[in-house]
Amino acid sequence: MVKVVLCGMGAIGTEILKHLTERGHEVVAVVDPDPAKAEKTVAELTGLPLGVRVHPSIQQAPLDGAEVAVYSARSRVGDVAADIGALLSAGLDVVTTSEEMAYPSHAGADEAAKLDALAKGKGVTLVGVGVNPGFVMDWVPAVVASASKSPTKIHIVRSVDVSRRRSQLQRKVGVGLSRSEFDKRLAEGKLGHIGLAESAHLVALSLGEELKDIKEGVFPVLGSEDYVMGVRQFAEGRGGKCQIRLDLEMTTTSADFDVIEVTGDPSIKVRFEKGVFGDSATVAMVAHGVERIGKAPAGLITVLDLPLSGR
Repeated sequence: MVKVVLCGMGAIGTEILKHLTERGHEVVAVVDPDPAKAEKTVAELTGLPLGVRVHPSIQQAPLDGAEVAVYSARSRVGDVAADIGALLSAGLDVVTTSEEMAYPSHAGADEAAKLDALAKGKGVTLVGVGVNPGFVMDWVPAVVASASKSPTKIHIVRSVDVSRRRSQLQRKVGVGLSRSEFDKRLAEGKLGHIGLAESAHLVALSLGEELKDIKEGVFPVLGSEDYVMGVRQFAEGRGGKCQIRLDLEMTTTSADFDVIEVTGDPSIKVRFEKGVFGDSATVAMVAHGVERIGKAPAGLITVLDLPLSGR
């Protein structure tokens, strides 16, 4: 059993909380800045039989006796670094679903270095996990590519039917917007999936290489009458002699599938016919991260460094 502090009780955070308790872990504190949740119990908010009250900030939460913090809020390194630093300073291992934290050196090298030094100084560990980034477009390709001698190309495709996903994801990919409104929100950094470049970096890291010559793009998928149905995105670069390409499509008309193709000796192709359902897989990855992080080295690590077994 692990004693856990949960930071962020949105839709995914609530499912994480439920799954952790199902696996026998003890949630000893919950943090969420939403004023509507402050001082209410988890039981009052969710119906789950847990009398722990929600605190509006990490500084107000009782952290004594906790072992691991799960930080499930916001995506950008710059937006989460202060909160995560406070958790590390309290001597807690931290598992976060923040997408840029999957490989924070890409988007926030200075913050990443500070968090790494802080974690090592406290003898604790910080890791970003999830399904994408954190599993289907990086961890799994890393495992697949390890069975090929000197791969020259790794191509990963993820296709997601967002009509089957939460409205939050649909809004994030611009469903229902006009092209002009899409372009405006994209320029403001409010649209598109975060984490594709981080996944590309992780794939290169698994090859023992640094990702070079990286390129990224985000494009709307349009229906009739200038109606946005979702997005297509890509990230590509070179890891040593290997060309790495990630393609992501998230629209209301996409089929659900994931494909990983490695060109090498041997060449290998793996296809998840119905795709890996993001919400459920993210919850599972967090729970496994909570159970494995105690066996990981101190400092800022990636999912590639997490032990496969918690034993």
